[in-house]
Amino acid sequence: MRAGSLVGAVLVLFAGRAVGAPPDAVAHFEKKVRPVLVEKCVSCHGPEKQKGGLRVDSRAALLLGGDRGPALVPDKPDKSLLLQVLAHDGEVKMPPKNKLPADQIAALREWVRAGAPWPDSAPVVVGPPKGGERAFTAEERAFWAFQPVRRPAVPDVRDAKADVRNPIDRFLLAKLSANGLTFAPPADRRALLRRVTFDLTGLPPTPEETEAFLKADAADAYEKVVDKLLASPAYGEKWGRRWLDVARYADSNGMDENLAYVNAWRYRDYVIRSLNADKPYDQFVKEQIAGDLLPGGTEAERADRLTATGFLVIGPKMLAEDDPMKMRMDIIDEQLDTVGQAFMGLTLGCARCHDHKFDPITTGDYYGLAGMFYSTKTMKNHSVVAAWNERAIGTPASAAARAEWEQKVAAAKAQLARAQSPAVAAVAGFASVPLVRQQRDKVAAAEKAKPPGEEAMAVEDAKGENLKVHLRGNHLTLGAEAPRRLPRVVAGDAPLALGSDRSGRKEFAEWLARPDNPLTARVMVNRVWAGHFGAGLVRTPDNFGRLGERPTHPELLDWLAAEFVANNWSMKHLHRLVVTSGAYRMSSRPNPAAGAKDPDNRLLAHFPRRRLDAEEIRDGMLAVSGLLDRTAGGTLLKATPRQYVTGTGSRNYDGYAAPRRSVYLPVVRSAVYDVFQTLDFPDPSVPNGQRVATTIPTQALLLLNSALADQTAAAFAKAVLAVEGDEAARVRTAYNRAYGRAPTAAELDTVLAYLKGSEGAADPKATADERRLRAWRGLCRVLLASNEFVFVE
Repeated sequence: MRAGSLVGAVLVLFAGRAVGAPPDAVAHFEKKVRPVLVEKCVSCHGPEKQKGGLRVDSRAALLLGGDRGPALVPDKPDKSLLLQVLAHDGEVKMPPKNKLPADQIAALREWVRAGAPWPDSAPVVVGPPKGGERAFTAEERAFWAFQPVRRPAVPDVRDAKADVRNPIDRFLLAKLSANGLTFAPPADRRALLRRVTFDLTGLPPTPEETEAFLKADAADAYEKVVDKLLASPAYGEKWGRRWLDVARYADSNGMDENLAYVNAWRYRDYVIRSLNADKPYDQFVKEQIAGDLLPGGTEAERADRLTATGFLVIGPKMLAEDDPMKMRMDIIDEQLDTVGQAFMGLTLGCARCHDHKFDPITTGDYYGLAGMFYSTKTMKNHSVVAAWNERAIGTPASAAARAEWEQKVAAAKAQLARAQSPAVAAVAGFASVPLVRQQRDKVAAAEKAKPPGEEAMAVEDAKGENLKVHLRGNHLTLGAEAPRRLPRVVAGDAPLALGSDRSGRKEFAEWLARPDNPLTARVMVNRVWAGHFGAGLVRTPDNFGRLGERPTHPELLDWLAAEFVANNWSMKHLHRLVVTSGAYRMSSRPNPAAGAKDPDNRLLAHFPRRRLDAEEIRDGMLAVSGLLDRTAGGTLLKATPRQYVTGTGSRNYDGYAAPRRSVYLPVVRSAVYDVFQTLDFPDPSVPNGQRVATTIPTQALLLLNSALADQTAAAFAKAVLAVEGDEAARVRTAYNRAYGRAPTAAELDTVLAYLKGSEGAADPKATADERRLRAWRGLCRVLLASNEFVFVE
């Protein structure tokens, strides 16, 4: 056994010793020791800050100690550094200004003498001896997420009550049967059509689509509907938006300098195009990390791949950071954190300052990957206020014209700098003022003369360089060099042997996209499952590490991952497989036995009812009212390049009125559209693979009393009033448009009575048509705000 492993094993043994401590010792710790550590010590020696490399928030951390060695020797208070510094007996005194009261020091001494029991302090594996990285334990290497994907045998399940359609059902029924449960009955055809249409396109089915499906008697009628939905451009818009959550997409920088990303929309449209074309997911991954380095293809394909690397550029940045190196490393950290969660389900960013506290990711792993992004040009500069990298995606001629323009702008700025220099001011005196003004005008004119051409936020390779480990994450305190490499626990210890001629991004992207990578397919399969069933087979879709949840159905997860790769990483194949399963077609009504045995529905005995996402609610309201503009692509951002889109919070961006699909509305960091904010739109500054669905009063107020509600209710009412026939026929039309069904007899009677009473109670000065429109507008507003509209059964 290596020395590092032996030390780790010994300290893990010590760390776990306190579990069986006597109750009186535990009570002493909880009443007299823990409060002192929390109140007096953790602020400087805890998870956020570790002065002297020391943490005091766990027994294992005290055993490990900091720069001066172990802080705690159980049973031996006189040899415990912790007590020496608390006693102010030596060079180091803690707390540095005010010594603890004698009774508190005595309590800590008694605790150490009793063996330092700490009942809820989990064992942790400590770092290596100085001079090398720690070895991973067998337990860490055996963690489920790091094991190869194996295609398991499909269970042989016999359940006469269940609707078994494909292997997915057999994996689910194997667990259900073991718990004495089975599938809920199938959903009715109306509910199923509304469910699958929203799930695949983010839009409700039209009355005509509903009627056609109800009349279809072919055995494969549902499968034909699924194929039609997957072929619709709306599919890429719906599922593209889900990926944009993960990619933390936004049209502005946010943070300190909220400047407009006027070309971010090109990345968004790339995502939508890729999904509609069913681009293999492994290719999708490679293009976003290293699309600029992939060879071959047409000019359009090369432009597409270059645009894909906008994934690395669109994150938030502290553009006014006055330490260029810190800015650069903060941007790299944000990139690594996003890449890790999006593609690997790992929180790589936790290893920036120290080895990951829970997962086998070392600082060497972190800085090995960081070196790849350090060797990549994401920013044009790192000065205040910094500019991000954009590249021409037009023809070579347009690229040459842009280069010439950039030279002219640079020359004009150089002349301005000379005019502003002290030397010129000293010679010219007051005459320098008009000279400076003249040169500023020349700079402005040069910038406005920008040649036509398309640009995309994109990266490019720079000189390949290794980084040194930044001790405690501080770039001013450097440790050993970290060769650019892949995470050891998954990729092994072999180095990549990268020189100064390349960054290593291409090698990283190709490794991620390998069929035998244990993480990539599992993570994406889980995201698709969560998009259809409300929660993933792993309920922490962005964290497959130790702090994440374990898969509820590990065999099914691996079977789906293997199936995904075997079918050319086809997303549409995966969707088709999931939505044609018997499990997906179940009713959302649980039976009492399932509710008692599995209240969280983790075994999936029934389909989980879900509230529509913010975009689905808005798009659904626009679609039902006849206002939805289905124009695809392009930008709605009303801003010039690098324009400030918000000031100090005193005003919000107001470009959200267009009736386009929600995916095309600008996402302005710190000023997200209020409709989206109210309906749980995720924070666009961080990756998010799982939206929450809250229930708060302001959501009801929004759906009843907002500009969106007014606009859609009025248009909906006018559309229904244009229908020929009597009022009852119009009510049936309204219900069919909103819910995909006719009203019941009781509903019809209630609505007709409301319409009659509302018209009679209206302003007598209004015309009959105005009173009638007002009554219908009220009805349409209620239909669009109802639970039946905003929930999918």
